[in-house]
Amino acid sequence: MSVLILRRTTLLLAFVLLNFSFAFSQDKKDINIYFEKDSVAVEKGSTFTNFLLIENKSSEAVTIQNIVPQENYPGLLFYPKNEFILDAGQSKNLPVKMIANVDFMKLKSSEIKFQVSYSISSVTRTESTSFLAKKEENRNIAIYTETFENFINPAAPDSSVLLTVENQGYGRRNVKIDFQSIPDGLEMMPKQQTVTLEALEKQTVEIKIVIRKHNTIFPEFNINAIATDLITNEIVGSNTLHLLILSNNRQIARGPESVNGSNFAEMSYNENSSGFNFLQLRANTAFKMSENVKSRFNIGTDYFMEGGLYNIYDTWLEMERKNTVLRVGNINSTDYEYPIFGRGAKVSTKFGNNKQIELLALENNYNLYSTYFRQINGSNVVGAKYGFGNAKTLNGKISYIYDHDPRLNIDTQLANAVTSFLIAGKHTVRTEFGLSHEKGLVNKDENAGGLAGANYEGKLGRWDLQSINSFATKSYSGIKRGSFFSNQRIGRQFSESQRAFVQYQNSQLDPGFLSSQNAPYQPEISTNLRYYFNSTEALATGYQFNGKNWNFLVSPKIEKQKTANIYTSHELFSYRLETNISTTLGNHAINLTAEYSYSNADNQSDWFNSLRTTLSYRYKSVSLNGTAQWNATNVFDLNSFYNTDRKFANYNVYASYNFHTLGNNLTGSFSAGTFYSELYKNLNTNITGNLEYRISSSWSGTGYFNLSGYKSTAEYSTSGSYYQFRVGIKKYFAPATALGNHKVTFQFFEDKNFNGLPDSGEKVFAEEIVKLDDYIAMTDKNGKVVFQNVPDGIYTLKVNESAGARLMMDPVIMVSKNINRKVGLVKNIRVSGKLTEIKQAYDVLDTDVTGIAVYAKGEDGLIYTALVNQKNEFEFFLKDGKYEIYIENDKYSYTQPRQTIQVTKEGYSADVIFEYKKKDTTIKVKKF
Repeated sequence: MSVLILRRTTLLLAFVLLNFSFAFSQDKKDINIYFEKDSVAVEKGSTFTNFLLIENKSSEAVTIQNIVPQENYPGLLFYPKNEFILDAGQSKNLPVKMIANVDFMKLKSSEIKFQVSYSISSVTRTESTSFLAKKEENRNIAIYTETFENFINPAAPDSSVLLTVENQGYGRRNVKIDFQSIPDGLEMMPKQQTVTLEALEKQTVEIKIVIRKHNTIFPEFNINAIATDLITNEIVGSNTLHLLILSNNRQIARGPESVNGSNFAEMSYNENSSGFNFLQLRANTAFKMSENVKSRFNIGTDYFMEGGLYNIYDTWLEMERKNTVLRVGNINSTDYEYPIFGRGAKVSTKFGNNKQIELLALENNYNLYSTYFRQINGSNVVGAKYGFGNAKTLNGKISYIYDHDPRLNIDTQLANAVTSFLIAGKHTVRTEFGLSHEKGLVNKDENAGGLAGANYEGKLGRWDLQSINSFATKSYSGIKRGSFFSNQRIGRQFSESQRAFVQYQNSQLDPGFLSSQNAPYQPEISTNLRYYFNSTEALATGYQFNGKNWNFLVSPKIEKQKTANIYTSHELFSYRLETNISTTLGNHAINLTAEYSYSNADNQSDWFNSLRTTLSYRYKSVSLNGTAQWNATNVFDLNSFYNTDRKFANYNVYASYNFHTLGNNLTGSFSAGTFYSELYKNLNTNITGNLEYRISSSWSGTGYFNLSGYKSTAEYSTSGSYYQFRVGIKKYFAPATALGNHKVTFQFFEDKNFNGLPDSGEKVFAEEIVKLDDYIAMTDKNGKVVFQNVPDGIYTLKVNESAGARLMMDPVIMVSKNINRKVGLVKNIRVSGKLTEIKQAYDVLDTDVTGIAVYAKGEDGLIYTALVNQKNEFEFFLKDGKYEIYIENDKYSYTQPRQTIQVTKEGYSADVIFEYKKKDTTIKVKKF
């Protein structure tokens, strides 16, 4: 009996629970709460609105009790806070308005979440809904120096260049920066650096530069700095940094430069005070050779009118078919542990799962062909590289280079392997190994060398750990020849505004070379060997904090520097204190860096003080920079012939201005600077300008000038002034559509007769924003817009929302081929209105109705929403018909909260006026 009762009771409970669950799910289904847009594109400094839709599909009224954000979102301007009742079958659009300020852009999560509490049938429930804020941010890493030209003393074996690395996005970034000398001739330590940047953070990176091969004809070098995101393995920033070699007999002439930009051709005339005059052609274009082969062509050539001589450089043809790319002409690569540039061919192909193989063969000669420079036999280089892995968890490469140098009579072989992998999403480990072999073809001497490197970067709670280590033997023939580098850094984040770090760095450069193959090998004569040694060892700690817009850094350091060659050697031991103060105040930016040192030179008995300080100021497109140095701040200053007591002063002042004017048709930059060195007894001045005037959408006039002067302040001084200018004409080509993508063209017109064709008298929509999903463009004066390189897919077309026009076609478009389509639009009728306050006598208190929602309900039941702006105005774009315009905000008392209007095709010219009063406000006037 008891078993039977238990079974019946269990069955009854199951039935009740099943019905309760069904009723609950049915209830929940009847109340729909969601945002109108699943995602909203936001831009820093702009406001945006998304509507929270609540639909009551049940048969009874629902009380909406609470609408609250999941967290205290910065930039949240307005959201509904009052309780209200939603009748059966009724729905409401409730605005949520936000501003994308800096704190909002820094939010780690892009999800904006709200909780909605409501009661129905005496049961209270809470649901959550959300949308994504797609932040339109600059994801680039900016790399720049405070001055455009960095001066290098050719007498010093080593110089320093300070780079600023800036995270222009709102997320934390881990990037590596690779440096390459163009042309080859600079040795940089380190060739690669890794930095961690918080949102909008700037850091200073120092590189040591050694001039390995003096360039007497063109005393200029460029350093290509390339930033790669360590998480995605994508290139996120790059810049070309200009180095100027100081000289007392300087020719202001164009150094070897790469063609920048794409799809253009520029012809220019260059004149110099030294008579070095020439015509220059630079061009780049992309085109299809066949349906399955796309190509790019680049050319750089100079023609010297005196003598009819010419150079052809940076000229190449690249062809791509599916996953294979072939390039012939000038070749360069930064991805080998060996300088790779010259003329030849390179082919690469992708296969399998993220695998790639590359083969190259070239002659190490910068010019593709030249009658101006005497052609010499450069190195013959063949190489191969294999890459594997993915961008996130594991990737790497293995490369091999064989170099036969008939000029130096040396054969070189080098193999290098690099791997990088991510552990638990927080720890990045990178390893590198290399082996090399050199053999002299005359003296038959040979060297074997090796390279080993291991880097680690990770985060443990509030601790940041970084360890960068590499060692190459003296006879290793790669770029890191004879180098040792160790950088250990531990950082602690105390709060968002405070951090501290301890850093130890030890770097050495002590390369070894084979004997000169042009003379018999004599090991007892050391002058046959090229010898130089540089080292820096430093222990530093620092504390960084910020308050409001100000950033402060204090960093004490102990540093020991050495330099030596076969003629001399120096040593500098220093106690240093570095401070940095920077701020951004609107359009103004200030950065002040000062480093005080108390130093001892060459183990002498006397110590001396030195100071180096730099002040940078920026206002919009104007920048002013000044540097002052008193006494030696590094070991290379000790090489000076003058001032053996080490007391001197150097000054540098620099200003630049970038501008866009005449409707952005005229763009350019001006810069001017002067550098005075008491140490080297000289004064350098320089003024540079660069202009481009847009004649039409595809033609521009270009110009460049450089005025430079040099004056020696030593005995038997010399001086000189030089100029260079360039004028040219530039043609821009339309971008080619990449293989596998499509060209989508639309022409938008007002279709007054609804026939879908542009007829006489029907105007086109010029300068209107058009969106094809996330692709955005603007129509030209003929109402046309072209989207290049559109991949296969389904897209939604949106146009002219601000003017209230609607498409006469299905906005969903399938792209599987090139499209050229006429698109008719019908303009909606603009209905405007205003909120006007009725004030009592002596009432001087202002009201704010900005953000209040006004609704327009049509005969078809559709409800349109508009928000009151800062001028207390609102507007709708409606089709013809009868509408009920109403306000449901109860903050104020409205004399007529609902009004009915009739919209016709001729328009609606009258304003809809809502008069309102303050609630619970009485002005009492006392009479005397």
